[in-house]
Amino acid sequence: MKLQDDIRLDRFPLSVQSFEDLRKRGYYYVDKTQYIYSLVNVGKSYFLARPRRFGKSLFCNTLRAYFEGKKDLFEGLKIYELEKDWIHYPILYFDFVSGNYAAGSLTLVDKIKVTLRKYEEENSIQFDESILSSARNSEPNNVGRELSFRLEFDLEAVFKKTGLQTVILVDEYDNPLIKSADLATDKEIYRGFFSVLKSADKYIRFAFLTGVTKFAKTSIFSGTNQPQDISIDGNFSGICGITHQELTDYFSSNIQAFAIKEGVSADEMLSLLTKWYDCYLFHEDGVKVFNPVSLFNALQNKDFQNYWYSTGTPTILMQRIKNSYFDIKTLKSDVEYSKDRLKDYKDDEFRTDIVPLLYYTGYLTIKEYVKEERLYILGFPDYEVEMSFFNSLADEFYGPPESPNGFDYSKFLADFRRGDVESVIERLKALYCSIPYATDKNAKLLERDFQNVIYLVFSILGEFIVSEPHFSKGRADSILINKNYVYIFEFKIDQDAQTAINQINVKNYAGRFKMDGKKIIKVGVSFSSKEKNITEWIAEEG
Repeated sequence: MKLQDDIRLDRFPLSVQSFEDLRKRGYYYVDKTQYIYSLVNVGKSYFLARPRRFGKSLFCNTLRAYFEGKKDLFEGLKIYELEKDWIHYPILYFDFVSGNYAAGSLTLVDKIKVTLRKYEEENSIQFDESILSSARNSEPNNVGRELSFRLEFDLEAVFKKTGLQTVILVDEYDNPLIKSADLATDKEIYRGFFSVLKSADKYIRFAFLTGVTKFAKTSIFSGTNQPQDISIDGNFSGICGITHQELTDYFSSNIQAFAIKEGVSADEMLSLLTKWYDCYLFHEDGVKVFNPVSLFNALQNKDFQNYWYSTGTPTILMQRIKNSYFDIKTLKSDVEYSKDRLKDYKDDEFRTDIVPLLYYTGYLTIKEYVKEERLYILGFPDYEVEMSFFNSLADEFYGPPESPNGFDYSKFLADFRRGDVESVIERLKALYCSIPYATDKNAKLLERDFQNVIYLVFSILGEFIVSEPHFSKGRADSILINKNYVYIFEFKIDQDAQTAINQINVKNYAGRFKMDGKKIIKVGVSFSSKEKNITEWIAEEG
C-alpha cells in the first residue's frame, strides 16, 4: 500500500537496540559517533554508568558495528570521515540485559557459557572442556575460575589464528548482581571470570562495560589495571541522552507538531519538555541531557506522561530505602554529597548510604557544584522522575493500587473532591495497617514509617492537586487545594488531635486562603506509637 504524500513516518528508536537495524530501517539516530572515535583512539578499557533506559545498549551495539568494520552503516555520521581503517575485529559481546537472574546463579553461568560458545563458533575454535574435568566442582569461586580459564584460552586462540585482538563489550554487567538471589555467589563468579580483563590484556583490543553502578568486591573494580570510569567525566557527559542542541537540531518538526496539538508555541513546548524530561547532568562542566526514552515517547505520542515509572524501577533501590533509616523528606530539598565519594562509590548489600545509589539509578542528578568544598548539590532531575520515585516507593511500601492494601490515589482524590475527610482518614488508617512495622524497640524506624505514609500520600496527590510545600517551618504539615476546598493538615505523634488543631489556629495557617472563596477544612490528626496507627482526628471548617 502506498502512503499518501502528506503522511510522515516518525521512526523513534524505542525498543530498538540494533544499530544496524536502526540505520537500515531509517529510524532517527542522534549522532554520538564522535565519542566512539575519541574512546578507541585514546584508551583501551572503559566503564560507563548511566541510569536504565538511557541508551547504553544502543551505544554498545554501535561500538559493535564500528569494530565489525561496517563502514556503510556510518555514512553521513561524524566518524565516517574520521576513521580510515575500518578493521573487522573479533567481537565478544556479553548481553546481561535479559535473563531471570533471580532464579539462581545457574542463569549467570549459562549466559556466560552461551556467549563463549558463540564466540568460539564465530572464530572456528574449539575449547576442550575435559581439560577442566578433574578440577570441576560446584564452588562458585571455582566456577568463576573455570569460566575465566576458558575465556583466556579463547582469547589467545583467536589471537593466534587471526593475528587480531578481541573487542569485549559488556552491556549492563551489573544486572545479574542487582537481581541476584545469591549476591555473594554471583560476585565470586564475576571475581574469577572478569579477572581475565587484566591477565589477558595483550589479547584485548578494546573493552567497554556499562551498568547502573559499580559493585564492590568484584575483580573488575579492584586492584590495578581497572577500566577507566567515564561516568563522571565532563568529556563524556553527553555520550548518552539527548542534549538541548540535539533536540532542536534533530526534532524541530516533532516539537512543532506537538506544540500545535497542545495549542502552544514551539518555545513553550520546549519549556514543557524541559520541565518533564530534562536536566540530567553527569559532570559539573558537562552538558545537560534529556532522558531519551521518555522524550521519544512524549514526542511520538504527543502526550505528557510518566513514562519513566512504566518502564520499571530498580528493586534494589526501593528495598534498600524501605529497610533503612533514610528520611525521604530530605529529597524535597536538594542534598549535598562529596564529589570524590560519588565518583569512587561502589555498591554492596551492606551499604546504608542511599544518596549515591539514588544518583546512579537516575533519581538524583547534579544541580550545582561547590568547587571550594568539592561538593555536589543533588536533586530530582525533573518532574517525571520525582513523581516516579514517590509512586515506586509507595508501591514498595504498600503494594500497587490494584493490590488489596495498595495505595490508590484516585480514591483519595475522589474523597477530597467530595470534602469527605472521614474517608481520607480511613484510607490513611488502612495504609498504616498494611505496613510491616519495626519492633517496639525501634522507635526511630516507627516514626519514619509514620512520616513516610503522610509524605508519600501528599506528595503523590500533589501531582493532581495544588500541594503546598510540606514539613517546612511556619507551615502546616500538608496543605492540598482543589477546585472547591482548601485542606490544612497537622499531624502529631502521641499528642491529642486538639493540640494539632490549636497549632493550625494559633499560627493562622488558614489566613492566606480566606479570600480565595474556597471552603477551608482544618484537620488535626493524632498518631499513636503504641497502636501504630491514627487514633484520633478532628476536622473543623474555618
